[in-house]
Amino acid sequence: MIYVIEYRKENLLILSDFEIRSLMEDGSDIDLFIPLENRTLNLYLEDMPNYLDGRIQLLDVRSILFRFTTEEGNNFSTVHFLKNIDLKSAIMNLVFNYKNHYVSIKKDEYSASFSIIKK
Repeated sequence: MIYVIEYRKENLLILSDFEIRSLMEDGSDIDLFIPLENRTLNLYLEDMPNYLDGRIQLLDVRSILFRFTTEEGNNFSTVHFLKNIDLKSAIMNLVFNYKNHYVSIKKDEYSASFSIIKK
């Protein structure tokens, strides 16, 4: 797979077909903003229970915000799926440990795919 953007900071790795903008770097705290152009987002997580059909679908996602810290020993990121630019417009949030995983964001014809994958 060929990605347009690769973002790497400490243990966090994001491979994306969409632009990745740094919104805030305040000491060890970092916010990353990824605009998705109001696409349907298909969310894929490894080891999902087999009673789910393999994906979670979110409609009209304008952007994704990653909030994480570079503090030693902290490998957690909060991911906000936003309907508008405002953080309070989150459709869904999740927290994941990125020490042994990376994020793939692929542009499809009419949608986007967001996957958390083991390194």
